[in-house]
Amino acid sequence: MKKFLILLSALFLTLSINPLFSIAEEQPRLSSECLEKMKYRNEKRNMVIMDDIISSFNLDIDESGYHELTYRDLDAANLVYGGKENDTYYNSLSKVFESGGWTQGDPKLYVKPLTAYYLYKDKDNTNVMVLLKLKDKKWEIVEKKKTEGQEIKYNRLNCEKEYLKKRNEYENKK
Repeated sequence: MKKFLILLSALFLTLSINPLFSIAEEQPRLSSECLEKMKYRNEKRNMVIMDDIISSFNLDIDESGYHELTYRDLDAANLVYGGKENDTYYNSLSKVFESGGWTQGDPKLYVKPLTAYYLYKDKDNTNVMVLLKLKDKKWEIVEKKKTEGQEIKYNRLNCEKEYLKKRNEYENKK
């Protein structure tokens, strides 16, 4: 009976002290609503960036039946169709994406049979167009053009600003 009382007392003491430790401040997190707003903002900004690039080079991408791909789309297509290591089509397009460096928004590849455009905006607002042609089962760069593009602002949402402020306060308390 004494052992039972001692175990019960120890359990009670453990459970009553535990909440004191859980009062410690939890790291701030972005709300799901804020994440959705950020996703919408980013998608809209990417569209404005691509519209600026397409119009600055006077490309007829919408009317000519091109398929739009991101790097993620390219990887997914490669996996779906076998994921071969020696796939020259995939490897040549993958190298184009990897050669870009830091860009504003998401670079895009517009593809139709035998022709592709790789479009992106450099960090200094320069619009870049890379024309690719399919030759011998491999995509090759035929032409690369640059032109001055419009500045597309990146506006932080209020919920992002608030999160960053709370996160910095949390980090400084450590």
